[in-house]
Amino acid sequence: MDGTAVVSVPIREQTQVAEARRKAVQLASPAGLGEQECARLALVVTEAATNILRHGGGGEILLDARSSGTSGEVTVIALDSGPGMANVQDCLRDGVTSGDSPGTGLGAIQRQSDHFDVYSKPGGGTAIFCGVRAGGGRSAPDLPGLEVGAVCLPRIGEAVSGDTWSVRVTDRGATLLLLCDGLGHGLGAADAADAARAGFRRSKERMPEPLVEDLHRALRGTRGAAIAVVRIEPVERRILFAGVGNIAGYFRSREGQVRTVSQNGVVGHNMSKVKEYEYGYGGDLLAVFHSDGLSTKWDIDSYPGLATRHPTMIAAVLYRDFKRVRDDNLIVVLKTRDP
Repeated sequence: MDGTAVVSVPIREQTQVAEARRKAVQLASPAGLGEQECARLALVVTEAATNILRHGGGGEILLDARSSGTSGEVTVIALDSGPGMANVQDCLRDGVTSGDSPGTGLGAIQRQSDHFDVYSKPGGGTAIFCGVRAGGGRSAPDLPGLEVGAVCLPRIGEAVSGDTWSVRVTDRGATLLLLCDGLGHGLGAADAADAARAGFRRSKERMPEPLVEDLHRALRGTRGAAIAVVRIEPVERRILFAGVGNIAGYFRSREGQVRTVSQNGVVGHNMSKVKEYEYGYGGDLLAVFHSDGLSTKWDIDSYPGLATRHPTMIAAVLYRDFKRVRDDNLIVVLKTRDP
């Protein structure tokens, strides 16, 4: 599973509703969506963008197309910082779809989506996370014992992102996660990110420390990057972390809260001996990792109930409220899930 940058469409005026719909339809074919799924996707995006404009005072639509084997999906994230909703269920009942025009309200979006979730905080905006799948089938399976979600976006005005992530399953059901922030932004940063992702997929190392050493060699000849490699072992309830540069990590379980420690340096250029840290956890785990495109001032406890939502919803809300607009953005969230 690799983390390519998603498509962002600002929603500030009516013409941008059509732009969001057009970009969503362009993603439908690569994701394997048929004609009917494409029509449903167009309606979902139109309704979500219209609601942002009408009720949220403007905001943003994020689109992500993924395809794996016979399954494919376009996910839609709709974000606004408007007045929010005191009662989401009442708003869901308001949606009505007529035969000759799109329905209004959240109900229409829910009915046309293959999965749907909304998080709203009175006075704190609304976030919708939904998607349309090829054939209406199931989404690709999550990692062993874990759910994962992410938001990865280039800096405004850039076509490519220097931030990236990738994840793979290794021995004994452990998950390896790469987070990369290519130095600067633009094409040079994206080249470094591509080299890191390729090196991560190619490496036979299973532990963070030697894997970062592998990536140091793989990034020579690029402008370099901040890198973190994480190994999550759900059975042993253990996390191993090695980081160089400004990749932030946060874990929360019944054992308490921990923030990770990264060392100074630039992978591919100047890097001292990598140090690997071990963290144990008990009970359910929530882990958040991000590049310095996200401010570290966020506090998930200020969002009632958000920690119980899908990792993508958590990443999207943090992105909306704490992004730095002059940098690429990467947020990856993992949670333990029931077998």
